Amino acid sequence: MLGHGRGHGRGRGGHHREADPYEEKVEPLSITDRRMLAWFARYLGPHWPKLLLGLVGMLGGTAAALYYPLLLKPIWDDVIGQGYMDRLPRLGGLLLATFFAQHFFGALRMNVMHQLGQRFVLDVRLRTYQHLLRQSLSFFEARRTGDIMSRVSNDVNAVEDMVVHGVDTLISDSLLVIGTMVMVFHLNWRLALVGLAPLPIFLLGIVIFGRIIRPLYERIREQLGEINSRLQEGLEGIQVVKAFNRESHEFGRFETDSTDYYRANIKGIWLWSTFFPLMGFVTSVGLLLVIWFGAVQANAGLATGGMVVSFLAYMQRFYHPVGSLVRVHNTFNRALASLARIFQVLDAEPTIEQKPDAIELPRVAGRVAIEDVTFRYQTGEMVLQDVSVTAEPGETVAIVGRSGAGKTSLVSLIPRFYDPLQGRVVVDGVDVRDVTLDSLRSQIGIVLQDTFLFNDTVRNNIRYGRLDATDEEIEDVARRAYADEFIEELPEKYETVIGERGAKLSGGQKQRIAIARALLADPRILILDEATSLVDTEAEQLIQRALDNLRHNRTTFVIAHRLSTVREADKIVVIEGGQIVEEDSHEELMARNGVYAEMYNRQFRMEDVWYGERNALGEAGPPR
Repeated sequence: MLGHGRGHGRGRGGHHREADPYEEKVEPLSITDRRMLAWFARYLGPHWPKLLLGLVGMLGGTAAALYYPLLLKPIWDDVIGQGYMDRLPRLGGLLLATFFAQHFFGALRMNVMHQLGQRFVLDVRLRTYQHLLRQSLSFFEARRTGDIMSRVSNDVNAVEDMVVHGVDTLISDSLLVIGTMVMVFHLNWRLALVGLAPLPIFLLGIVIFGRIIRPLYERIREQLGEINSRLQEGLEGIQVVKAFNRESHEFGRFETDSTDYYRANIKGIWLWSTFFPLMGFVTSVGLLLVIWFGAVQANAGLATGGMVVSFLAYMQRFYHPVGSLVRVHNTFNRALASLARIFQVLDAEPTIEQKPDAIELPRVAGRVAIEDVTFRYQTGEMVLQDVSVTAEPGETVAIVGRSGAGKTSLVSLIPRFYDPLQGRVVVDGVDVRDVTLDSLRSQIGIVLQDTFLFNDTVRNNIRYGRLDATDEEIEDVARRAYADEFIEELPEKYETVIGERGAKLSGGQKQRIAIARALLADPRILILDEATSLVDTEAEQLIQRALDNLRHNRTTFVIAHRLSTVREADKIVVIEGGQIVEEDSHEELMARNGVYAEMYNRQFRMEDVWYGERNALGEAGPPR
């Protein structure tokens, strides 16, 4: 990633972070509820045949479940009470058919609805990741990687639990509850009123529980994001952790975050483990009232024993799905807390967007003009002020200056990683804001100081420059990048997996892989950001030769602290405090005896001292 080099707004690696509107913005939960329903309609609507089949399964299963208690009345009253055993085979056959239908339609319902649920979750996961890939660099600079990962993995998993299991239970049990209420009022409306007397208490409890538990689940999801961020930072920075002997310190911070997450979960467990048994007791009271009042009516001749038995079966079938709906409500609260975090990602719009009428940029000659550019990051600090730089096709322009002067910020404007506040960047006479991002960035190659390689084979890392490249083309650019020498010595040559971020390779080897990747992309414009600053002398010489091959006939922007590497540049631009203070060739700038000459002479005096000390020890000095 090509960043601005000054850490503006970054949320990683420190205790202090700039305020992040992305994290502070939490939508009202009522909106999230409505958006959740809209999402179901949007994603499941195209699958209406399966939805219809699932609905058939629900209705068939519900009808069978509602018919079963009706059969208990004649079995109790006629077969058991009156001894009409000749009716038992027919009633038994109906019971068997009812059980079969209930389980057949239940299997159909679960299969179809769970498939649709998995499809929904797949769409959510893919869309979230696709939206993340569309975001501008500023999005990732202001957010922690671990928290973003938590939203794509853990939060989507929470939604999966709701969609795959919760929605199915919600619809089927809701149908069963409604159907049961109709049946019990049809059988005996007085007994129905008694049996449903605890229902208002039940519903009130659900409302109160939801208002308490949902904010808690939101906090739990946020704390899980903190844990993931802490884990990701600790593992990425493990070398620094060990170098400063900070294992105990890092463990302490991770333990604190994990303990906070544990305590929030314990509170949630206490709430639902108290609430559900309490609601279970309320339903038991309802059944007790049915037994009590049913016995009174039976003794008064207003109801038969079979009706009371049938009624009890209905009430059990009423309160059991109601209990399931309460547990689903708990699942929904968890999922809605996660959905709010997912929607925060999906609502974030890229700061760098392509115009609707953007044109395709044809193959360019490579003339780049940065015209009167003023730029700052979201923190508000001005980085560049009225800067103008022009590079003709095939020219090499070096950008030099002290750390924080704005060098990387300047070249970041060329591929539109950022847009200037004022001024414009023009490639072959066309404003980069008027062309498609793909057609612009496909003609720009970037080799960074901190080379990023994927945990994949050498071949596939080079192929990343052009995905349709042949093996012969990959091996050709590897030779031109002077990478084939060490590749041939690897255990599996080009098929060797190089580890996360290229951990199995040296710094110089990683740089040569990156150069081969850029060569394969064949860009017209090249950006080299401190490409040799982290390697030793021998590796630098090989890399410089590879870079010579890479720069050939390309417009090249070179950012370098080591001024010895830019003496041959066609033009050297010196930036101080976000402004250009000098611009000319190496010889002309040295003759002026200005800022560049002072930087150059100071650097070489320091290297002479370092070289003398190293030479006294019989070691090689820095490159001259």
